[in-house]
Amino acid sequence: NNVFYGFIFYPTHLFNAMPPLHHRQPGLIGAALNNPRSTVGIIPDGIHLHPAIVQTIWSAKEHYLVSVVTDAMAALGMKPGSYRNGGRDVVVTATDARLEDGTLAGSILSLDQALRNLMNFTGCSLQEALPTITSTPAKLLGISNQRGTLNPGSFADLVLLTSDYKVAATLVEGDIVYLAEGIEF
Repeated sequence: NNVFYGFIFYPTHLFNAMPPLHHRQPGLIGAALNNPRSTVGIIPDGIHLHPAIVQTIWSAKEHYLVSVVTDAMAALGMKPGSYRNGGRDVVVTATDARLEDGTLAGSILSLDQALRNLMNFTGCSLQEALPTITSTPAKLLGISNQRGTLNPGSFADLVLLTSDYKVAATLVEGDIVYLAEGIEF
């Protein structure tokens, strides 16, 4: 399923290492947005994609064809500073991670923050946003019979969120593996 308008399509987040969208040469970005069968991956961190671009993508695609990814690197959760990652020096700030020359080096976006950002950037509901991080990626990976939904026979991998959509607990195959401080069951 990697043939895309005659090109080999390597799944990645939209706009990554792609020629820009141009009104006379829409390229891969235009093809992905226009194709009613293509799923697009986005990083809604406000850095990789401006919030207005996230809103444009959300408006252009059926919502079940949007997959939110974080592109998070090992520096997620680290204090600002300089770190070694993959043999390269990475400078982490409160908002991003970059190589010393200023090039983005992945992100420090957590998935719960990505969910909150998607909702804030687009005005979508939690019910509209959740499939972008659950069932849509599971379908893309061919594991929707096991993960991404709560059905009989699925693995019961769950993330429980607080009322402000922050991670309260994480369950893997039904077992609690993370419980936020102050949360009780």
